Amino acid sequence: MTKRALALVLALSMSVGIVLSGCTDSGSTSSAGGGTASGGGGSSGATDVGSFDDIEFPDALPEEIVMGDGFDYSYDDLTEKYSIEILCTNYGVAALEAKDDPVNQWLSEKFNMDILLTSPSGEDYQTVVSTRFSANDYPDILMLPTREYGFTLSDQGLLMDARNIYPYMLLSNNYTTKNMIKWSTNTSNGEIPFITKYSIQDSNFGLMVREDWLKALDMKYPTNQEELLEFAKAVTFNDPDGNGKDDTYFMTGGGEGKGYGMLTAFENMFGNAAIHEENGELQHPYFNDIRKNTLSFFKELIDAKVLAPDWFTKNWDQAVADMINDQIAMGWCPSGAFYQQIVIKDGKEKLMENLEKYKYYKEAPIEGGKFPANGNPGFMWAFLKEKFDGQEGKLKRVAHMIDTMTLGGENFFQSIQNAIPEVYTAAGVEVNEDGRVWGYTDDQKSFYIADVGDKMFTQEQSDFYAPNGIWQQFGLVTTYQSNYVSDDMNEFDKKFNELANEGNQVILGYDRWPNDGLLVTLSGEAAEASVSMSDWVLAQEYSFITGDRSFDEWDSFTQEWLDKGGKEIIKQAAEQLGVEVPDYAK
Repeated sequence: MTKRALALVLALSMSVGIVLSGCTDSGSTSSAGGGTASGGGGSSGATDVGSFDDIEFPDALPEEIVMGDGFDYSYDDLTEKYSIEILCTNYGVAALEAKDDPVNQWLSEKFNMDILLTSPSGEDYQTVVSTRFSANDYPDILMLPTREYGFTLSDQGLLMDARNIYPYMLLSNNYTTKNMIKWSTNTSNGEIPFITKYSIQDSNFGLMVREDWLKALDMKYPTNQEELLEFAKAVTFNDPDGNGKDDTYFMTGGGEGKGYGMLTAFENMFGNAAIHEENGELQHPYFNDIRKNTLSFFKELIDAKVLAPDWFTKNWDQAVADMINDQIAMGWCPSGAFYQQIVIKDGKEKLMENLEKYKYYKEAPIEGGKFPANGNPGFMWAFLKEKFDGQEGKLKRVAHMIDTMTLGGENFFQSIQNAIPEVYTAAGVEVNEDGRVWGYTDDQKSFYIADVGDKMFTQEQSDFYAPNGIWQQFGLVTTYQSNYVSDDMNEFDKKFNELANEGNQVILGYDRWPNDGLLVTLSGEAAEASVSMSDWVLAQEYSFITGDRSFDEWDSFTQEWLDKGGKEIIKQAAEQLGVEVPDYAK
């Protein structure tokens, strides 16, 4: 994803508030997830949560939201009070002081704690963290700047092993996959030095197609490579828009000469493109034909002349312009951002006919194809051993709080996207109670949180309380977020949100490869080789797809790759996967 596309998705998710037409009302709703999830007794008779080895982490993220109102947190003796400091990044503005921060006050009251939230800017974060650790000035928990930094602190004996934390994360464990756990494990000492779960944004790109062109050409959505190529040629040469001009194409790029842009949609259609283990042997896309078949398909598209002019060198804005100008039949975009940017055409047009042009399909357009893996780790939260050793009650309290801030938890809505009215009214702040809606859809596949009417805040309040967005780093996940739909909306906005939500649900339900990419992390010579070869690799791949280099030379190319550092990459991957180094890399 380009930086601009990523920024667009995040901006939309945070400003629009985004669910399916299954909303049960058109006004403000109560937050879901409350109920039995707040234990309040003393330590006697506390729930035995079991051990880390008892936890069955999932293989992939759930397609439906797991609700937290059935979990028993009575392991936590809420009568004891604790003080903690949380150290994490901000969104450009430092955290409010506790006395001015309604979210902090809400959580402090609910969990009988005094909470200090310290939030340096992202650009200063590594320096601040390093300086504090050099001075032995530790917070209680911190957002790690990198996984490797967490491993370093683990090697120094500074962090708690998360095997002692996860048993208390009753809800979060449903969003923490087996491969995330493996990815989090420090191989030098066997510790898991931090907890993690889903990322705020994860695998939210999808394939959309000009449904009106399919109908105009009397074609069906392609489900194999032959049909896809037939469709690509038809939309390029058979005047699908009926304007009598030769101005339509199958796809465009947007990678700015540094990648394949929207064509990356097909990079997982010919097999699992990650380095992984299969039947006890290492699989690498250069040596099992997966990458060769992918690039061969790209060459077929180029030879057929079905790609937009300059598709490879265009930046993302230029590729989007191709779509805005009704020139492209298929794209690779997040649903909500796509409809906002393409259908509304940068806010210039709001025509119902625009909404009827596009559709997301759940099926892969190449037989046997799958989509990119999800289940990518989110923020890494480390617990300082010095702050929790001998204080099991404090450990349980912090784990309990974080767990309820997870999707489906009783404090999820209270801690994401500037929270909800009850948080502010509890702090004595006057807000418009009817200015915000939030909740889960009936099918529990999505959530929504949005401003409506006169909105929750005045402009002055909005400016002042903007730093409260920092709290969402514990729980927000836009993968499951949808646009709010109401009968009170005008016809266009309602239809717009419904279609964007349908696209989100299609993308959420994609058949995906397992996230084997988490199991191999290059370091040292292998990492250096991967970086140093990147430009050369792209140039060689591009020469194959343009025909400047024959695929008859593929074996020569892979040998060059091995000689330039690929052998180190293969050897390190084999070691991490616990398999033999293939003969070709010895």
